[in-house]
Amino acid sequence: MAIARDIKLKNCQIYDENGDPIFGTLEGKMVLKVEYGDTNRLQKGKIQTVNDWHVEVTLKITATNAALKYYCVEQLTQGKTPVLPFLIGETLDKEAGNSERVRISNIVLNPDEITLWEAKADGNDHATYDLKGMSIEKPDYLDELPTYTE
Repeated sequence: MAIARDIKLKNCQIYDENGDPIFGTLEGKMVLKVEYGDTNRLQKGKIQTVNDWHVEVTLKITATNAALKYYCVEQLTQGKTPVLPFLIGETLDKEAGNSERVRISNIVLNPDEITLWEAKADGNDHATYDLKGMSIEKPDYLDELPTYTE
């Protein structure tokens, strides 16, 4: 067992259909969302069971490398749904050299809005935009962190 460490959320990389990286991802988040329903059991009474689940994906992208934004705008304005083949997120323990990498596939992007351009009076903000999507594919852990002790 490894000693508990300061674990950092480190990298998030998006890939296109050819397996090439789409650069410019600043932040990413994957959340497993679960919907429950009530089931009546004769001996146990009412219990909750999993009805459905999906993985919600949120990305913050730099406007410096806007290839993903251009792809989304092109697809959406043609009435198509933009889909990312896969994303890999990494959590890193620099002290021990351990990492956890998780891959999620077939991310259907469903942004309510995409900031196409924005200017601010002070001019000090970094140009970024947010994208949201979801996947019904099971997350695939490529690397796992060891069990830590307190």
